[in-house]
Parts: sequence; C-alpha cells; structure tokens
Amino acid sequence: MNAHKLTWSSRSTLVASLALGSALCVPRVAHAEGDEAAETAAARQLAVDGVKLAQADQCSDAVDKLERAEKLKHSPIVLRYLGECQVKVGRWVEGSESLRKLLREPLPENATPALEQAYDSAANTLRDVKPRIPSMRLVVNAPHDADLKLKVDGKDVAATVVGVALPTDPGDHQIEVSAPGFLKATSSVKLAAGASTTVTLELKRDPNAPLAKAAPVPAAAAAPQATSARASEAAPVEHSHVTRALSYVSYGVAAVGLGVGIAFGQSAMSDEKSLHNSCPGRICTPDQQSTLDFAKTKGTISTVGFAVAGGGAALGTILFFTSGDSAPSKNASAAPARSASLHPRAAIGLGNVTVGADF
Repeated sequence: MNAHKLTWSSRSTLVASLALGSALCVPRVAHAEGDEAAETAAARQLAVDGVKLAQADQCSDAVDKLERAEKLKHSPIVLRYLGECQVKVGRWVEGSESLRKLLREPLPENATPALEQAYDSAANTLRDVKPRIPSMRLVVNAPHDADLKLKVDGKDVAATVVGVALPTDPGDHQIEVSAPGFLKATSSVKLAAGASTTVTLELKRDPNAPLAKAAPVPAAAAAPQATSARASEAAPVEHSHVTRALSYVSYGVAAVGLGVGIAFGQSAMSDEKSLHNSCPGRICTPDQQSTLDFAKTKGTISTVGFAVAGGGAALGTILFFTSGDSAPSKNASAAPARSASLHPRAAIGLGNVTVGADF
C-alpha cells in the first residue's frame, strides 16, 4: 500500500510539473530570451519544488518557494497551491485572497485536467475557510486631528481601517497606535476561528511633548491684514472729511435761500407801496388785480427762501459738529448756532407786507 501511495504521489507530482511547465512557458515562448529565459527557468524550478512540498503537506517550506515563483511568473496552478498552503499555516486572510485572485481569472477554453482541478480545489478551499475568518474592529479614542500611526503585529496598517471590521488570522495579535504629541497605546487580543471582537485604544497626550509652534503668517496673508487695518483707520478720517464738506454745502444752500428770501421780500414790499397808492381805501381796480396776485407770489417765494435758509443752516450746523474734527472758533460757531434757531416769516396783504425773522 505504501508503494501504491508513493507511485500515486509521484504521478501527481509529474502531472503538476508538466502542467506548470506548460503554464509558465506558453505565454512567453516568443520572448524567452536572455534574462527573461532565466527568470522563466527559475520560476519553473521554484514552482516544481514548491508543489512537491505542498503535496507532501510541508506547507511551511512550500509557501516561500511558491510566493517567489508567482512573483517571477504567474501561474494559476502555483496560485492554487500557494493559497491552500497559506490557509494551512494559519495565514487565512492572505490565502483566501490568493484563491480569490485565481478564481477571478476565467478558466481558459480547452483547459487541461490539472488546471480544471486547480480551479475546483481553490473554490472548495475558499468556500470552507471564508466563513471561519475572524475579524476585529479597532476603535481609537483620540482628537479628530491626530495623525494616527497604526500597527498590527508590528506591520504598518492604514489608519483608514479604524472603525471597520478588519478580517484577521486566528491567534494572538498585538495592536499599537501612536500619534505625534501622544503616548503610545497598545492592546493584545486572541481571536478564535469565526470570532468577531472590538479592540478599543485611547491616546493620551504626552506631558513631555514640545508645544507646537504657531505657524508664521505668510507675507501674502499679512499684507491684506495690514491693508485692512489701514483702511479701517482711514475710514473715520474720510467720513469726517465728507461730513465737513456736506456741512459747507448746507451753509451754501442756506445763504442762497436767505438771499432769495430778502430779494423777493423787498420786491413784494415795493409792490405793496405801489398798490397802496393805486388802491385808495384798499379797493383795487380789476386791472390792478394781477399786480396784487404777483405781489402775493413774491411773498410766498420769500417765505420759502427764508425756510430753506433756516433748514440749511440747521443741517449744516449738525453736520459740522458731527464731522469729528476739532471745534471751530467762537466767532465761527456763534453764527451757525444762531442760524440753527432762525425762524423766517413773511406775509403780504393789501396795505400790509411783513418780512422778517425771529432768532
């Protein structure tokens, strides 16, 4: 019986070797020259030795040779034995990924029996190990801006896996997380087949860590700030100048209104004297009625002129004293102050025209 087993093992090894030779050589026949030919020969030898070790159930030794052979030249048969041996030595995650990689490749037409057997065996192994792969979810309590560095069993792992169920081989594992300015946090966990667990680590600030220096403000950013400061300082000055100018305009309007009021008032008074002589007893003839109406209009214009003068003087005084500049001299301030309380009055009637102002 032992002889029979040895013969069967030898036959299966021979078939695998022939299949390996075909898988490794056919895609590269036209280019198997120089270094490429040497790589192909090395890959074939590593593959044959690795498959023999795998069939002899010596997967610990077979994995290294099969990994090197696969890196030199890809072969579905090598990938099948590599994935199955990785699973047998406890590297379930790597093994399942190797088998998935094989099964993602479509089975060639007119595939050899050895190649068909490789696909069937890989599918069966993956179906058996997949639900048994344990997982752990890593939770790190740290500030959101901490630059996390994560290691699992001494190997760097991307910090993006934090909070995600991470497929992991069964057995003991050491988790380590660190970040600049924080004390290192570690945790140990033992995973059984099919288990799922959560590992929580907390980062605490390192009291001996140097304080982070404030980043200097770039010149390009400092210039707008200085400009903004100068603009804010210049704004009140500019506003003061505008307000002072408006006060002068108001005084100008008041002067014009005062001149209009006096001119039309005097003209209305002159017309009143003329009508007084033409309308004895305050009775006017029809031909004098238009003169009387015009005299009344002049009186109205005079009243409006005095009103504009008073309003302009009042507004000019308010703007002058709210401009923020130094106070004017006593003589200059006296006139606007009195003008602010100016109350013009004008009235005209037959035999009576009054033009004046109250202060």
